[in-house]
Amino acid sequence: MEKLQLTKDQIMQIAGGVVFAGLFGYFYLFYFWLPTSKTIEVNTKKVASMEADINKAKMQKAKYKDLEAKLASLRAEKEAAEKKLPRERKFPDLFRTISTLSRKYKVNVVSITPAGSAQVEYFTRVSYNISLRGSYGDVGRFLTALGLEERILTSENLVMTAAPGSDTTATGQFVLVAYQYNG
Repeated sequence: MEKLQLTKDQIMQIAGGVVFAGLFGYFYLFYFWLPTSKTIEVNTKKVASMEADINKAKMQKAKYKDLEAKLASLRAEKEAAEKKLPRERKFPDLFRTISTLSRKYKVNVVSITPAGSAQVEYFTRVSYNISLRGSYGDVGRFLTALGLEERILTSENLVMTAAPGSDTTATGQFVLVAYQYNG
């Protein structure tokens, strides 16, 4: 092959082209490529951080649904417990219960007298003296029904005597204890 001979003008044009290309590359690199790549890198980190936050929020939301369901079940349990062990005396409700059960089991409640209350660690025992009249079986069913009520009630110190002039009727006295929550 023959050697190429370049003129001085051609060499100057090539050198100028190389310098121009070098300057263009320099400006492209430092004023366009590097700032853009830094912005892309920063935005990529922001996107990754936001995605991590979104995933974390989704996990917390999933837990929140579980917590919401658990809270609802705990509220239901609290309501059930408060029916068994109310915070107040609720004597009208207790009186309605006694009246309803006495009619159902054919027992005549002669008197209900408050007998005081005693505070125990977590609850208060509220006592009522009750006098009643009915057959032995009806009184037994009545006392059983009282013990099976949703509210916690106990019958203590039952004293029964036969009614004068009757084989099946008896009179009785007992202490009904209703419990009240102290919390």
